[in-house]
Amino acid sequence: MRHTDVITTATLQLKWLVGGLLLLAALTTAAADWRRDAVDTLVRESGDHRLVVLGEMHGTREIPLLAGDLVERWSTSGPVLLALEIPAREHPALREVVTGGGTEALIDGLRQRPWWTLSPDQSDGRRSEDVLSLVQRIGALRGEGRDVTILAFDPRSQRCFELDNCEAAMAHVLRRAYDAFPRGRILVVTGNVHAMRKRPPNAPALFPQMPMTAHLRDLVPVSIDISAARGAFWACMDDDACRAFPADTLPRNAGRQRDDAPYDYRLVLPAFTPIRQVGEAGR
Repeated sequence: MRHTDVITTATLQLKWLVGGLLLLAALTTAAADWRRDAVDTLVRESGDHRLVVLGEMHGTREIPLLAGDLVERWSTSGPVLLALEIPAREHPALREVVTGGGTEALIDGLRQRPWWTLSPDQSDGRRSEDVLSLVQRIGALRGEGRDVTILAFDPRSQRCFELDNCEAAMAHVLRRAYDAFPRGRILVVTGNVHAMRKRPPNAPALFPQMPMTAHLRDLVPVSIDISAARGAFWACMDDDACRAFPADTLPRNAGRQRDDAPYDYRLVLPAFTPIRQVGEAGR
């Protein structure tokens, strides 16, 4: 091999390495940009509202990241309560993790609890390594001295389904939290139906007559639906086993909504990514 061939080969390899590093840097920057832009939008649209309700498709990696970013930003200037649509019976365990600083040992204790160990084909997306990372993040913020706390607010049981008052029951828990938390922000992360401030006129017959957030209108919440332009989310829909569903059927009319719309605002992210299941390797 000629000396010039060695130099040319080395030069090409160096160019490929530099090109790969530049691409990685660009992708990292883009990932940071969507989060920063989304959080800036959520902060702006939340204004001075004390009660902020994020309507989600369960089972994405993105929304727990945004919820953590919001708590981190708002907690620099006041108390923040993060309310998650997790069964209320899990609240003592979640509170223990947060007050204990969100250590890995405490998080691993949550992983062992029955609610968190449901198999993926039966899990609706509310339990994931991404939610556990969010809980751990809240604990770490508290360990740093931030005035942050957590609430598992879903009290639903077979009885509330029989009485058809589950939405009111969930709203009742949040109202009590609002009364007990006289200053600071309450950030609620819940399914997008519960986040509606009114029933859509074209809703199917089995749709709740009065969604959870509609029961809280007197508290002047801001309701923000979070959708995505592409990707997928983990959910249980119809009679199918729980699995990843494409996001291409989700609404994409971003921005402030009409006064008679179910939400105040719709944020459309670039993409949704299905959750990491609890205990998934590489968490």
